[in-house]
Amino acid sequence: MNSRRLLIAFVLLLTTSCTTPKAPAPPSPSPSPSPSGVSIAALRRPWAHPPIAPGSPCPVTTTLSQPDPGLAALLGDGPARAAGLAPGAVLEYKSPLEGGDWIDKTWGGKKVLWAIDPTLTGPVLIRGRQLDGPGHVAFEDPVMLELVLNTGSYEGQVGGWKDNPGYTRVRSPGCYAYQIDSERGSSTIVFIARGPVM
Repeated sequence: MNSRRLLIAFVLLLTTSCTTPKAPAPPSPSPSPSPSGVSIAALRRPWAHPPIAPGSPCPVTTTLSQPDPGLAALLGDGPARAAGLAPGAVLEYKSPLEGGDWIDKTWGGKKVLWAIDPTLTGPVLIRGRQLDGPGHVAFEDPVMLELVLNTGSYEGQVGGWKDNPGYTRVRSPGCYAYQIDSERGSSTIVFIARGPVM
């Protein structure tokens, strides 16, 4: 009887020592980084500018500079700045029926040029939203809710700043903000949109 118990114990010992442990699951892939090592997902930071109450004065961005003689005055102070807004940081947008053969006719729009500091090497993520209401900002045509600028793919101007012409699209007047996220942090440009309700 004792020998039988010893035999069973020996067999159990052999089977438990011969089983191979389960290999750990491979880590889930992380978002692919840009050539500078910064991923677009990492640039989707929380919104920097808080909403404002409807009817409140719009705290428009007033910082204007001309860091490159080949470009007009640029609005903002971050590594990516906007050109094409009217004085007072006003985006005078048109309906799709007024100018331009828009593919997406549910958004109004205006041409806005983005200029990028030549010393910035990583991608730039630009998003926007309405501060005094529920509206959104979109870009290009057909519309995209995010604009990603790859700093290595644009030609430089006289002073090296890289320019990327595009379109800003909105559906209603109001106070809006662009948020510009890069490897250097976040900056905002607050502007007033004037035009028809879409």
